[in-house]
Amino acid sequence: MPVQDRNISPATIKVLRPRLPAAASLLPYLERIDSSRTYSNYGPLNGEFARRLGELVGGSHVTLTSNGTTAIELALRLRCQQGGHCLMPAFTFIASAHAVCNAGLTPYLLETDPNSLALTPEIAAAALNAVPGPVAAVLVVSAFGAPPDFAAWAAFEQQHGIPVVFDAAAALTSLSGIGRQPVCVSLHATKTLGIGEGGAIFCADRELMERATAMTGFGFVGQERQSSLRAGNYRISEYSAAVGLAGLDGLPKRIQEMRELTAAYARRLEGKAVHLQRGVGTDWVTMTLNVIVPAADVAATTQRLDDAKVEWRRWWGLGCHRHSAFKDVPMSNLSVTDTLAPCVVGLPFHDDLSPDDLDRVADCLQ
Repeated sequence: MPVQDRNISPATIKVLRPRLPAAASLLPYLERIDSSRTYSNYGPLNGEFARRLGELVGGSHVTLTSNGTTAIELALRLRCQQGGHCLMPAFTFIASAHAVCNAGLTPYLLETDPNSLALTPEIAAAALNAVPGPVAAVLVVSAFGAPPDFAAWAAFEQQHGIPVVFDAAAALTSLSGIGRQPVCVSLHATKTLGIGEGGAIFCADRELMERATAMTGFGFVGQERQSSLRAGNYRISEYSAAVGLAGLDGLPKRIQEMRELTAAYARRLEGKAVHLQRGVGTDWVTMTLNVIVPAADVAATTQRLDDAKVEWRRWWGLGCHRHSAFKDVPMSNLSVTDTLAPCVVGLPFHDDLSPDDLDRVADCLQ
């Protein structure tokens, strides 16, 4: 039996390896496309995919979009007047800020709660008097897939009269109880239910969602070829819907696999100073897994990961205000974000990880 060469460097552990539905699972849906010869423009697979997504979140009207960013943009355009400020957390993926600007609003960057990693109604309310101009909307961001507090934000909107939209990009499988405030998700390949590129808006307001759907198709309402809304082409094709339907077929198995992988990490992190997000793996799951590292140990931790050839990511970077495109937008004091953001480190999380891989990752964490 050959002796293993101890000088051979271990293979790099990848931080994420997305997996979309296999070709065999797509075939029945592709054959339906061949039969119908409908390839876009709200075809039968598109309608079935939207219906099943609505059922997945417990009942909701659904508009499918070309990606999660356009979902946010359209929801904001539908709910508020252009030209004002949009309160939003600085600690989010930069797509959130781009969507706000594309909707004709100016981002006003706020802190997040260090425990939930999310903007709270209390933080938003405290900032209202400091904003240098009208507040047109609030964009609430789900922290890496955690379920938003819909009830608290419905109360905020009722009290202050400011429309609220949810950027719940990674939270599709943790959503329930959706009300009249639009909830936007991403269907990117890196998400729990991925179709490559795509997104969706959920809302209990049927009329609003009919307008949202019209805005994805040049503003055409009903069967009339009359453009009644300023809109664009933000639809998905029947082929993308086919991937989504096949993904929904296999979603229960995928969710279970992610719960088991999160639990395997949690066991290995017991007794360590680092910790996972609250509720992840038990109350909700997502396709990325973050560990919150004590500030004093961040540099040493990331160095240990690098030395062990373990990929890691700061999925949201260090905050929107650290991107040159948004460094000059108005913002509150962001000292909490500046302290928190470096501590949120994304670990390898995918179905190719072995127990030895998990041990190697955990050995880098203290």
